[in-house]
Amino acid sequence: MKRSILTAAVLAALSSHAFAQSGVVVYGSFDGGLRHETNIDPEGSSVTTMSSNGTFRSNRLGFRGSEDIGNGMKVNFVLEAGFNSGTGALNNTNGVLFQREAHVGVSGKYGAIDMGRNYTAAYRTIIAFDPFKYRYPSVTYVLSSTAGTRKDNDIQYTGRFGDWTARAEYALGEQPGSSDNGTTKALGLNYSANGLKAGAVYTKSEQNVGTAANQNYRDFDHYAFGASYELGPVTFAAGHVKQEQATTTRDNTSTWDWVGASYQVTERFDITGALYRNKAYNTKASAAAAVGDSRKDLLMLGVTYELSRRTTLYAELDRTKLEGGFATGGTTKLNQTRQRGMAAGMMHTF
Repeated sequence: MKRSILTAAVLAALSSHAFAQSGVVVYGSFDGGLRHETNIDPEGSSVTTMSSNGTFRSNRLGFRGSEDIGNGMKVNFVLEAGFNSGTGALNNTNGVLFQREAHVGVSGKYGAIDMGRNYTAAYRTIIAFDPFKYRYPSVTYVLSSTAGTRKDNDIQYTGRFGDWTARAEYALGEQPGSSDNGTTKALGLNYSANGLKAGAVYTKSEQNVGTAANQNYRDFDHYAFGASYELGPVTFAAGHVKQEQATTTRDNTSTWDWVGASYQVTERFDITGALYRNKAYNTKASAAAAVGDSRKDLLMLGVTYELSRRTTLYAELDRTKLEGGFATGGTTKLNQTRQRGMAAGMMHTF
């Protein structure tokens, strides 16, 4: 009798180990929208387009899973692909299947470590104080301020300690000759409590400013900080980003600043407005034209209406003022100082 009880206990233990708690979630979003924009060329032409990669939110299909391995530890993974809703093709010309995310890692009470292709620490920090929360990625300037948005060969630590979230990042360059060539290192910190969300991040890279045949790795420094505050149905947000890329002469410097607010009119209806400003100094719009100092000011107003928990109707109006190289630079001269745009559509998540 005792032997039978012992055998049953051993089998139960082995069974619980062999079938550790795990699960895989399939998720994604599908966005169909139209955008109209004026003054896209020197002749002042307008164009209406369907952003097949997503107007309000980028299209994606993802797989997320985790396995409980005991002692409060889990193994986690994310695989996420982007797609073009107009053709069904991948959203990139390089044929990369999981271009958006592809990482695996382990998490526990002291935090999580993920390895693979991942969003940068800057991206994950800045989203806390972007008024539009990375919506309309082809319209606002915030994604271009995130130190690359994603990195390959990335090792990233995330630790959550009460109201604080700490991030550390190291992306391997995998270049012969120097362990620093092509690398990215970053530290970020977020705070969230009592309606306040704040964050700051510093990123340092050794980026290649040359060509594949004639490589030239130079320092790239990126700073970002900002905050948002929720006061009843209204949320205010502001942020500042500065990056510097070393060159053989003077550093290329860019800054991004924004302020904005959103108002939750009803449980389903939301209004958001923001002013974004992007400045560039001693830089180039393309290899064909040195543009010197440049400035873009974007004023934007957007509304959303939640048809359901998964389906959102959206619309926005925007006006851009261009100065310096942003107005005249590039391989094809723009020669326009004003642009207006509008977009509308529907986004469904699953």
